[in-house]
Amino acid sequence: MFVTRRKMIGGFACLILLSVVGVCLVGWYQHEPETQLLDATGRTLIAGGAASGDEFDANKSPFSKALALIKRRQFAEAQVELLRIIEQLDQDGQACVLLSDVHRELHDLPAALDYGRKAVELMPESAPAHLAYAKALGAQLSHDAKSVTGMLSAMKGLGLFKAELDRVIQLNPADTEARATLLFTNLAPRPWGNIQRAFSLCNEIELHDAPLGIQLRAVCLQADKKHEQAIEILRDGIDRFPSDLTFRVTLADIYFEQKKLDLADSEYDLVISGPTDQAYYRALFGKARLRIESQFELEQAINLLDQFISASPESEGLVTASNALCRKGAALELLQRLSEARQAYEECLRRDPGFEPAQEALAKLGR
Repeated sequence: MFVTRRKMIGGFACLILLSVVGVCLVGWYQHEPETQLLDATGRTLIAGGAASGDEFDANKSPFSKALALIKRRQFAEAQVELLRIIEQLDQDGQACVLLSDVHRELHDLPAALDYGRKAVELMPESAPAHLAYAKALGAQLSHDAKSVTGMLSAMKGLGLFKAELDRVIQLNPADTEARATLLFTNLAPRPWGNIQRAFSLCNEIELHDAPLGIQLRAVCLQADKKHEQAIEILRDGIDRFPSDLTFRVTLADIYFEQKKLDLADSEYDLVISGPTDQAYYRALFGKARLRIESQFELEQAINLLDQFISASPESEGLVTASNALCRKGAALELLQRLSEARQAYEECLRRDPGFEPAQEALAKLGR
């Protein structure tokens, strides 16, 4: 709901792994239980004015204050405001949509799922309600997939996740976000993924957002081992949309994947010289990751990550500052600065206590 095109490209890569295990869901799909969110403020929640269709507009009063708080990433304050709306006004369904997003940002995934499920129950014909629920499901899947023990739970939830995305598209034919997410789930090898379905989704997305559709087509071509075609289509996009630097950072990422490090580095530099936006932060992180994984210019990598961390541009489509801290720890380890590496990992876990790569790194350092 609050995601722009510039936030989409980088945010769904983890779903490829989940698609690979999705075959285990055959015959497993079960109807989701009724929400356990029986009462948020001492009474039964009601649908409000949008139960009959997709009429929800969070930009309209009484949601303008909550939306402003969300845009400023003041999620705890937004939660209080939304609970006030539920208590005082006949807008429960709409408030649950926003509460699901807020709790997802607060990393309270059980509450995000509960509010998303309740939003769907109250507004079954609302695309924003189904999208909020799908995003909560996706966040839970990503969390579960971080560990072997959580993988079984992830497999069980994948079918419902895809079903909710399909429902969003049915209710909102102009949707691009749900389509982009489904596209990535289809990049897994057969029989779990379907590359032709992914290309078909590119066509649908391009009708509504040409730059996004072109970049996703390049990602699909890269996944289909058609590397030169992927580069060609991005170069064409750069010519058609010269001010849109997301084309260049996507091209840099593909060069990096192809081990064309000099070309990747040059593209990252071009993006970093531009506006301080989503593409800029993606390029900062990409340039640092290139150096850490290739084990050269590690001091520069640390400096780039420090810039990223100090800005803390935590939003959908970007890696988190916690992830950047873990990468910084890895760079410091390579430099044998083990005390500083430990501090970076500990700060990562302070921000995200369940971040397993940092936990494993600390264990190896003898926490």
